Amino acid sequence: MTGSMTLSATPAPQRRMVISICLAAMVLPMTFAGGAIATPDLGRDFDQSGALLFWVVNGFMLVFGALPLVAGALADRLGRRRVFRFGLTGFVISGLLLPLSPSLLIVDLLRGIQGLFAAATLAGGTALLAQIPEEERRRKAFSMIGATFGFGLAFGPVIAGLALEAGGWRAVFVLASALAAAALATGAGALPESRSPAALPFDIAGAALFASLLAALTAWAVLLPARGPADPLEIGLLALTGLCLLGFVRQEKRHAAPMFDLSLLDDPAFLGVQTLPVATCFGFVSLLVIVPLQLIGAGYSELEAGLISMALAAPVFLIPALLTRFPASDRRRLVTLGLGLAALGLVCLAFTPFAGPLPPLLLALAMIGGGIGLPWGLMDGLAVEIAPRDKAGVATGMFSTVRVASEGIVLALVSALYAGLIAALAGVPDETATAIVSGGTVAPALRPAVEAACRVLFLCLAALTLLSSAIISRRLRGK
Repeated sequence: MTGSMTLSATPAPQRRMVISICLAAMVLPMTFAGGAIATPDLGRDFDQSGALLFWVVNGFMLVFGALPLVAGALADRLGRRRVFRFGLTGFVISGLLLPLSPSLLIVDLLRGIQGLFAAATLAGGTALLAQIPEEERRRKAFSMIGATFGFGLAFGPVIAGLALEAGGWRAVFVLASALAAAALATGAGALPESRSPAALPFDIAGAALFASLLAALTAWAVLLPARGPADPLEIGLLALTGLCLLGFVRQEKRHAAPMFDLSLLDDPAFLGVQTLPVATCFGFVSLLVIVPLQLIGAGYSELEAGLISMALAAPVFLIPALLTRFPASDRRRLVTLGLGLAALGLVCLAFTPFAGPLPPLLLALAMIGGGIGLPWGLMDGLAVEIAPRDKAGVATGMFSTVRVASEGIVLALVSALYAGLIAALAGVPDETATAIVSGGTVAPALRPAVEAACRVLFLCLAALTLLSSAIISRRLRGK
């Protein structure tokens, strides 16, 4: 891997620590992308469709998105190595239990549990890297996190497709567990324990309120396409989100060691960095599920869809890997340039049908991935560098929470918008539109309406990416 060359002068234990954490960071997006690729085979195996199948990906994302902040705060208090190992071990075990599931409901439950362990792995690992004393090595280590995360996204669909061809959906989850076990073995004896010396009692009420807030909000977004905004359950979830938010803010103002360190929000640059993962969701992450499923719906196999999707995801691995070798002197300008290129790629994708010629589609996907690669390789390091080192666990937990929670919420909202556009433009029931968004076959008579819905969706995403770019550029000015 390109980034490994930057570790040649690093002490051996620290080098093994970085490799272990980066390997773990690679497995997490592979699990996310692999779950999406495995979903059609799961449906065929269990003869299921609809809600239970929908939660294979979203159950993982809901829990994963709700807990990184809690895990980061625990890492500062209990020990960053301890939380990282706990998460990685649990991730391995839950992944090995998935192939033994007797029903799709058990698969969904285990995926939620796997999301819990993934949150602990991510928060504990990034907090460990934040303790590297040399600034240059710390910056390169976080650039490598971005590169390996991008590698998991780039090759996850392809690796999952190959595993699917070899052993069905069970092989997808066994492979992820094997790679996580390799990360655990690589770090054995090389992970130093550290915790915040000034850590105060854990904010149990704040943790519960915050996790409930994100879980309710994510569930509302996930269920929105099928139920609609006027459904009583949807209204109840929004009300619960509001109540949890009010309770959480009140709790954080009173607690001596708040779960969400409000003092970090006084820095406009820190707020700008928190917007970065949201921008990458608009311009990239939401496409990681939509593009492969729509390619499958257009007649491509799961493996072919994964190979084509590499044009989107491969640059997000390659560009952060290059950033580990060269100093990024003006990161604000690079971030703005990258998001602008991604927005242009989205405009091109809006006018490129999935069932049409392949070269224009590959070019549009590569433009999006190339643009997102710049902020992707910089944002992990920025999130840590801006925050004080003694608050590394909380800062990385806050950033990881925004990153993962925004992935689940934005993906659900984008799917709801896409389904709504298809239903409106094609004049079909919501159930038919949702099935198309989930990768169902598109009838020839509906293809023009689906392509028109794609066009509107991608133009909206381009506008949101540009808006995020303007906000981030202003917040990072002077940093």
